[in-house]
Amino acid sequence: MIHIACNIDANFMQHCAVTLVSLFENNKSADICVHIVAPSLSEENQQILRNLVASYGNDIRFYFPPEDLLSCFAIKKFGKRISMATYYRCMFSAILPDDVEKVLYFSGVFDGNGHTISGLTVIPVEDVGGYGDDHKRISAGLFGMVRDAEIRDLTLDETCRVEVSEMYSFSFGDLDLELGAIAASGYESCFVRCVNRADVVVTSVIWGSDTHETFCSVSGIVAHADGVKLIGCSNEGHMTVDVHSDMADIRVSGLVGRCGPVYGKENRIVSCTNRGGILVSGNTSGSVSVGGISSNYSFRVDSCENHSVVKVNVHEGSAYVGGVSSASMGITHSFNRDSVICESDGFEVQVGGVCSYSFYNSSQTDSLYTCGNEGEIEVKSNGSMLSVGGVMGQNTGCPVVDCWNRGGLKIESSAPRSSSRWNAIYAGGLVGYCEEPVYNSYNRGNISLIDAHIDVEGSSQGSVGGLVGKAYKLLWNSYSTGDVYSDVAGVKVCRLSESNVHSCYYNSDAVIEGAEVDEQGTAYRRAEMQSAGSGFLEALNNNATEGGASCRNWGYIPGENDGYPVHIDRIVDGVDSPADHSVGRVYAANGRLFVQSDRSMQLPVYKVTGQIVKIMNVVEGLNTDYLPCGVYVVAGQVVAVTAGNK
Repeated sequence: MIHIACNIDANFMQHCAVTLVSLFENNKSADICVHIVAPSLSEENQQILRNLVASYGNDIRFYFPPEDLLSCFAIKKFGKRISMATYYRCMFSAILPDDVEKVLYFSGVFDGNGHTISGLTVIPVEDVGGYGDDHKRISAGLFGMVRDAEIRDLTLDETCRVEVSEMYSFSFGDLDLELGAIAASGYESCFVRCVNRADVVVTSVIWGSDTHETFCSVSGIVAHADGVKLIGCSNEGHMTVDVHSDMADIRVSGLVGRCGPVYGKENRIVSCTNRGGILVSGNTSGSVSVGGISSNYSFRVDSCENHSVVKVNVHEGSAYVGGVSSASMGITHSFNRDSVICESDGFEVQVGGVCSYSFYNSSQTDSLYTCGNEGEIEVKSNGSMLSVGGVMGQNTGCPVVDCWNRGGLKIESSAPRSSSRWNAIYAGGLVGYCEEPVYNSYNRGNISLIDAHIDVEGSSQGSVGGLVGKAYKLLWNSYSTGDVYSDVAGVKVCRLSESNVHSCYYNSDAVIEGAEVDEQGTAYRRAEMQSAGSGFLEALNNNATEGGASCRNWGYIPGENDGYPVHIDRIVDGVDSPADHSVGRVYAANGRLFVQSDRSMQLPVYKVTGQIVKIMNVVEGLNTDYLPCGVYVVAGQVVAVTAGNK
């Protein structure tokens, strides 16, 4: 007899039933006894499970622990969505009968085994999740809620659809609208190689009281997440959201919508891709956060790419729009390949090719490292505070290192003219408004700021720069080749930035035009910047390491970047780096990569498909770093990283 234990409540009935069917179908010759620990499960749900188990000729037992079973334990609940039922698994030895000597516990692994689901239409479900009487939840997804689980190797094809098209009216509390094609919500769970091709559509009018808020979270994989990891996932479905609501917090992305940090846990997105278009429109007095990969600052993003248009058109609400993420808690080796478009009447508008903004982090461990944008950025705004950057709109929290922008910035401002500090326009080829240093980066895009006012007196404040609009800290060893133009009265136009420019360079052939012009930096002609022996490449490499140990060298690669220097420690169009990265032993164990080296270097780690994953800062001796499961090429050696624990 095989004993199987499941710890569930009403929210996980469907998941439990699917698990049992899979278990029985793949073990038809085995005698199985299922032990269901369920503090509260209706008689109807119990009977459903009894009938299911009996149909396969197996046994089932139910256990209903008393409410005070855990009263003697000091259990800290990290969030109200974690029910007490979660902790009963720790008490199986006290709950199950003495004749059960060994039990297999289902920890929530759903292996799709590469299968595809077709023809599925997901409809919303109300009041799921135990939010209480003052909090209503409307959710839709293949999985309503996933907790302490792993969903892997599953595809929803283009014949599937997730849609909400209703009017909601409420006055009793907050409303959560959560739509994720794979899962509406996930907590302390992992999604591995999940693919969504289904469109997710939300068209809703929501009326609430002035004291309560609407949270609308929409994504191709998981809408609302806490303590979640996404590895190798892809979204190809289109996200179309049109929400009209007062006091709304709207978050839309290809992979993950809204999330929050879990004590002692980390939210991460690794090696994921979005290829589905994102369109968000509506009217809200709250905020709209949109990103190709993520729409929340609580995720660390590594080795991800967005390949589709991100477009936002909202009235009243503030807008935070990024090609990869709406915000940054650390983004590395990630790129935006398509247009970012934003039109907003909100008070604050922040737009970036990679991300819109970053928060201050007291630990200063976050960074925007080796990220790039090649999509065009178009912004129309009458907001009082406008920050637009080829890489990041507003940066108050992380250094920008080894990044680049090749897309043009076209900005049209119709904000009221005022010299107030709350009425300012900042735009830059890399960052619009920046309170953190920028190292070893470049801008190739043209920047144009147009005043939409006609015959209106007065002026605004702000600045537009080839690298950074407003820089409070060091700009080091970076260059810009783009034109810079502004006709907004009171906004300074700069070759690079209005201050803190050190060892930075500009293309003197580029056009710069505005009411007040600043030409800080060192000038090179276009031909000099594109030619070895002119001194330009030597200047970049002489200063590269001064910006920090993570900075990489520069070089010319034929056919790359219109002949301008690029960071050479990577594979570009099949051309390997000329740098010497020979090391000693390379191996993996317990989810970690180990590198033995006799010298210090910056060592690139590649996927077997050629994409760079990260740059390891290797020192003399034994070095180690964590990597997601997969096969990698390191210093010409192939190494397989398997699962392990941090």
